[in-house]
Amino acid sequence: MVLSQSPVHDGLKDYGERDKGPETALVTIAVLVLSLLFIFQSGILEYGQSVEQVVSSSVVSEEVLLAFRASCVVLVTVTLTWLVMDPKGAVDHPLYMKERRVMPRTAIGLVRLAAFTQWHFALIGLSFAVSAAASWTHLSGGEVPDWMLVASPALFATSYSCAILVTCVISFHIIGNEVRKGHNIDHLFSWYELVMHNANVAILGLALLINGMEIDWRYLAFPIVFGVIYVAWAAVFANFIGGVFIYDFIDYRRSRAPVIYIGLLSLLAIFFFMVWTLDRTIESNWFLGLLAVVGTTWAMTTIRNPTSAKDPE
Repeated sequence: MVLSQSPVHDGLKDYGERDKGPETALVTIAVLVLSLLFIFQSGILEYGQSVEQVVSSSVVSEEVLLAFRASCVVLVTVTLTWLVMDPKGAVDHPLYMKERRVMPRTAIGLVRLAAFTQWHFALIGLSFAVSAAASWTHLSGGEVPDWMLVASPALFATSYSCAILVTCVISFHIIGNEVRKGHNIDHLFSWYELVMHNANVAILGLALLINGMEIDWRYLAFPIVFGVIYVAWAAVFANFIGGVFIYDFIDYRRSRAPVIYIGLLSLLAIFFFMVWTLDRTIESNWFLGLLAVVGTTWAMTTIRNPTSAKDPE
């Protein structure tokens, strides 16, 4: 997904004499089956972290942790609601299913929730909602359900991995690709897009620093399953709902679509291990972990439109 405009990239985008839909579906289903087998065989669904790991922090009080988690839920809810309710919408350039061409459209309303960016941001909201519910239950004197102890760290690891994917793809592929094509990219720098493309990794990085939850390496399969679910949704959306692939590179019919899909899912695995490494670093040395989180977050985010006029010297 993080590909530059090169002859190799252009080759990946071409259609062959025969659509690669069956091969792409076979690869995707195989990855899904293997991931699910790993999840059920690993016992990770039976391994709930302790209440203290999920609801407490060595950095802030439980009350502050709850407030942070609840505020993140509010941020996600407000951002997605504003995006849907924005009467101006946004002009983007999806790949039209029948025409097999990238053409402009104005996306308004619920259709804007179809993109992976919005999916992953909703997942972030769900992650914080579950962990906030666990915090509230514990502070209220109740017993935190086992499913929350299992779901909270798994959702967090999945949402963080997907957030890094989104931010890196926007920063290192989509912005440059759109500029080279002469497309207007102002919509990528509206406040809510900046929140979903940049604040996503910032708030998750902060959460990693103050959470007590452990990133178990066995959570690796969850981001991959989420990615498979999304590409399946993208195919349904293109065929039966919106008539477009929001991201042209996930058209399953392209000549090397199976390679692209494997590459995308591999990136999710790589970014998961980036999160795992950050977690291990924080556990070993909190201040070194702080520097690592800040450095990686700064390196992958893009908050200024590169096509805007430069500030006068």
